[in-house]
Amino acid sequence: MGFNTNDAYNHALCMDLSEEKFRYAIYHLPTKRIVEKQDFNLKEYSREEVVKHMDSPLFKASFTHFILSAGSNRNTLIPVDMFPYSTPKDIFKLNFSEPHENLDYNRIPELGIVNIYELPLWIKSQFVIKIPRVKIIHRSTVLLKGIFDQDTFYPKIHLWIEKNQFYLMMTDQSKLTYFNRFDYLEIADLIYHILFMLEQKEIDQTKIEMNVYGVSQDWLEENKLRQFFKFKLNLSDQNENGLDFILGKQFLCV
Repeated sequence: MGFNTNDAYNHALCMDLSEEKFRYAIYHLPTKRIVEKQDFNLKEYSREEVVKHMDSPLFKASFTHFILSAGSNRNTLIPVDMFPYSTPKDIFKLNFSEPHENLDYNRIPELGIVNIYELPLWIKSQFVIKIPRVKIIHRSTVLLKGIFDQDTFYPKIHLWIEKNQFYLMMTDQSKLTYFNRFDYLEIADLIYHILFMLEQKEIDQTKIEMNVYGVSQDWLEENKLRQFFKFKLNLSDQNENGLDFILGKQFLCV
């Protein structure tokens, strides 16, 4: 399926910004599929570098939604009932040392939590000036929304992998029972953290499975993971549920 700007009202422009990459995809709302996408490696994490990749006419098309996932790697989740009784800054400093760079937050009502995170001001100003209707959310908010858009009743591990970092989550009885982000240099680091979580929670590997996101079906490290774990390991053959999980799940945040 191709894309014509005259049909933009049937689509969303989904954008994702990390310290290494700026990506965007045209998401067809009726079929929930990505019809076009583009990836740019960033020489530096700066407004000037991102601006270079936003000169396409696509950014002026009349999409139904414009969505950007961004923010630093530092974020914290708290129960929504606790949120009115303290400031984001006071909550954030319990987990992260200062200085804190421009705190923002997303509510995730279906989970009863609030995600507090850092969002550099230059990101907000650049995208709001360029696209006044843009909705900005933290990348981990998209991950959580996407994970809970599928069956989470039975125990399941969720692993989202990116260069040098990964998010490790666990769901059970339709609840989030574990959430953390880790840096890693090699697959052994990833295996260690998964094993440690399983040990902490006294999980029987034969009674759980794991979904892996952010990688393609031919991910080279898959066999190494299978050597260490007894549970079923799932990699989707649909990019919206695998390699492009964040871009493919942003529509859930609007």
